Amino acid sequence: MNTTRRLLWTPLAILVLLFAATSVAWGAQVNLRYVGTGWDTTVDNFADGYPITISTADAKGSLGASRLEITGEWAPFDIAEIDCETGELEFGLVFSTSVATFENQSQLFAYSNVGWMCVEEATGHYYGQAFGIYGGGAGKFVGATGDWRTDFDGFFLEPPGPLAIIGFRSITGTVKGNVVLPESVE
Repeated sequence: MNTTRRLLWTPLAILVLLFAATSVAWGAQVNLRYVGTGWDTTVDNFADGYPITISTADAKGSLGASRLEITGEWAPFDIAEIDCETGELEFGLVFSTSVATFENQSQLFAYSNVGWMCVEEATGHYYGQAFGIYGGGAGKFVGATGDWRTDFDGFFLEPPGPLAIIGFRSITGTVKGNVVLPESVE
């Protein structure tokens, strides 16, 4: 009887392992640091009076080195959970998309509409957080899902005096989260 059971269960166990191996997702923690610059544009894609900002940064971390490009739209908000210092301006994130491009040409796409930023007008210093999801990519990140959080800060680099605001700034930050990919069957 033991031999019969073994003969019946062995093919079943092999099939279970085979199907499990083809449906297992690959996952990794995301932990990276980035540094770069950003600027304001005149593009207002939601026709709400707030332009899109663009930032580019070099990043290094748990997924390797990458180039990060970020678009974002920020609008003045009074977010109850955020306590900017007295006199600082409060902004809420309307929408953001980003692309991380890695050395092997793989790309990871990220999206957010949850975040906040405080700006100290006198010094130009700003800081904030954003939270979002991963939504696909190219190369090894096709079908990527997951979530992330970024903590960032920087300085608006406006010229002194009565010159017009140019919207150029520095940015540094970290990203922490998880990315999950369906395992490819080869």
